[in-house]
Amino acid sequence: MSTSKKLVQETHTEMVDHSTGEVTSETNTKVIRIPTEPPYIKLYIEDLSNMYNLPKNSPDLLLELLKKLDYEGQISLNSSNKKIIAERAGKAVKTLDNFLGELVKKDVFRRIDTGLFAPNPHLFGRGEWREIYKRREAWLKVTYTEDGQRIVNSSLNEEE
Repeated sequence: MSTSKKLVQETHTEMVDHSTGEVTSETNTKVIRIPTEPPYIKLYIEDLSNMYNLPKNSPDLLLELLKKLDYEGQISLNSSNKKIIAERAGKAVKTLDNFLGELVKKDVFRRIDTGLFAPNPHLFGRGEWREIYKRREAWLKVTYTEDGQRIVNSSLNEEE
């Protein structure tokens, strides 16, 4: 059973009428409901690799990549980071680059910018549930049929 958590966001604005000197203020309150964190269990990287039909070298590389996951849900990879990750996984940097391409192709990761990736928040999360939930909502894909029907999919149910 999932309940939601109420998040109250207030903004306070003060205005001064320069002709009279009168100060007026306004407070706006916005209530946002975020569902409580769903139950979770460990998912082993090797099993995840099998579920997404990733290359054999996936578990080691994926584990090393995920160690770089920050609290904003991103992995920043410069050439030094790539070299360290590849070395720790016992692979070549070129193998890592190819693997990143495969992760993006299968929507396990998204390329945000040069050297910046976001792991699918439906699969991986670090930080507060509120922030992970926001990233999950943003990960949804909206497409339209020729007759204008709206279809909303997450990366998890696209392959069905």
